[in-house]
Amino acid sequence: MHHLAFSSIASLVLSASVVSLASAAPLDINNGRVTLQLNIDLGEDAVGANAVAGDQLFAFSSMHLTQASPDQVVNGTELTGGLAGASGTFNFGINSAANMICYNITLQNFQGDFDSPATTATHIHEAARGASGPPRIAFPNPEPVNGDAAVRNSAGCLKGPFTTGVMVENKDSGEGFHVNQIEANPAAFMADVHSSLALPGAVRGQLA
Repeated sequence: MHHLAFSSIASLVLSASVVSLASAAPLDINNGRVTLQLNIDLGEDAVGANAVAGDQLFAFSSMHLTQASPDQVVNGTELTGGLAGASGTFNFGINSAANMICYNITLQNFQGDFDSPATTATHIHEAARGASGPPRIAFPNPEPVNGDAAVRNSAGCLKGPFTTGVMVENKDSGEGFHVNQIEANPAAFMADVHSSLALPGAVRGQLA
């Protein structure tokens, strides 16, 4: 079995046939960091392209960390601000050969309901700093950790093809998107989460 490290936050395990959160996965909070274990399958092609023989570590082609805050939220190009007192940490590990993104998202003091025209309210958008843009990847919304709604977490991995549920020019805004586009220009992408109390975004963080 091959092992990989995910930004010292999520412990990921390369396994058999699905990309999913491990059932009854260990979950712990240490100094505000959420730690858990995931079962990941990259498929035979991805393993052949990325995993190395023996006990050497699997490596993401890139990793991205952003601290999301309300003051970065815009509506169009108008700075509106988000949900006062909320914050978020978005950790991403990208495997471009597999068109896969692993995520560990933690929200602090999120309020209201998750609210978005997309299938979920937690996204990566293609949008430069100070601008809005379409969602390209929709992540599962973070859930309360240990019953504490003040701390919410979502972690796992997604592989393309991606869908968001948002239609742009008669096609889903995730259609045809590849994670290597993030690697080519991370400054053109941001992560956010939307609340019924802050529809343009509760918190937002630019990937570069």
